[in-house]
Amino acid sequence: MMLPIISLAALLFSATGVTAGTDDFNAACINAADSVRKSVVSISIYEKKENGKNGNYRKVAYGSGTIIDDGYVVTNYHVVMKGDYFQVLFNDGVQLELEKFQNGKYYLADQKTDIALLKIRSFENTSLRPVVFADSNRLSGGEWVLAIGNPYGLRQTITSGIVSSKGRDNIGFADIEDFIQTDVSINPGNSGGPLINLEGKLVGINTAIRSDSGGFQGISFAIPSNLVKQVCRELIRHGRVRRGWIGFLVKEEHRGLEKEGGYLKIISVIRNSPAESAGLLPGDIIRKVDGERITTLGSLIRSVGNKPVGTSIDILLARDGHVKHVSLVLRERMVYKKIRNGMNKLFMRYGIEIDENSQTGGVIISDVSPKSIVYNLQKGDIILSVDGKKVNSLDSFIRIFYQGGSRIGTMTVSRDSRVFDIQLNE
Repeated sequence: MMLPIISLAALLFSATGVTAGTDDFNAACINAADSVRKSVVSISIYEKKENGKNGNYRKVAYGSGTIIDDGYVVTNYHVVMKGDYFQVLFNDGVQLELEKFQNGKYYLADQKTDIALLKIRSFENTSLRPVVFADSNRLSGGEWVLAIGNPYGLRQTITSGIVSSKGRDNIGFADIEDFIQTDVSINPGNSGGPLINLEGKLVGINTAIRSDSGGFQGISFAIPSNLVKQVCRELIRHGRVRRGWIGFLVKEEHRGLEKEGGYLKIISVIRNSPAESAGLLPGDIIRKVDGERITTLGSLIRSVGNKPVGTSIDILLARDGHVKHVSLVLRERMVYKKIRNGMNKLFMRYGIEIDENSQTGGVIISDVSPKSIVYNLQKGDIILSVDGKKVNSLDSFIRIFYQGGSRIGTMTVSRDSRVFDIQLNE
């Protein structure tokens, strides 16, 4: 007896309680894509080249953007980071001008999440169609999604696939990672374009591929819409992202707990931090944050890094064989303007962050970006000197940093009772 052939589309729809054929599935994809076409733009990036007294612009890259409320276009930081001037082209070929922000640039950006914002000049006089946000927390593995963008400069290209996984971290693309993994075909130029569900609503911003060749090889990543919305709101309101800060350094340990997937051990507590106020100590083992089991640094960053300033969190920790709950309120790290500007320059140039240890007062490396050009610095390294000058506070570090023209030649650090000279020349 011959069994009837059931279409893939029918199976997909019947799984949701709806019986439909291929035509219905096709219609759903077509309608979803059509609903966001006017929300997707093509971005051409130009770099200014000085030539005597005059300068000209050279096209260096292209990407995609997604229109959100009030004339803002969200894209990736890595799309715009090298640009001095941008052309934004809509699906109907119309080009609109951008306006500069107070920082003197055509974009605001959050490097830690790889998100950037552009703004259309005189957007009130245009017929922009902002994308509709969906709740990315409700996205399910196996769900069908579409991507729209400009791969290799080919405008309004649509690709489709399914959600492979959520909450991907430790990929190495950004400092705060909480990626949606899909098998949707993504290529250079897709970055910044929308990932949508079959209702035509934004579930993510396409940002990267995992590839050895530079082309699509079956794995792509998108920033969840909830994170995009939070970061964009902060950029619009404050010109930067105010992040909730705990104020401790941890290292991953696996000894004795391999079956549980490892654990995080606090190695240093930062001076004047929420962690110090809450009584956290070096040696404490982090078990859970707000009920979520924490086993890797990536899972801790994902759990805490996306929470806004003022959020109260509950930490379950182990100390001396006992388990206890500690509550603390995330607050923004406050340092005076000169130090903050210097630390921003330090991070932008070398991909490292520094802090003061609450117990010793020494200056330590508190973060090393996955994109850092300094490969032999580690979190927890104690900074002894910079270019032969002794460092004993954040203020002294920044003073030496500025004296060197915001550049560092050699940094001497202590690690596990050993002293190393680290070369930072670019």
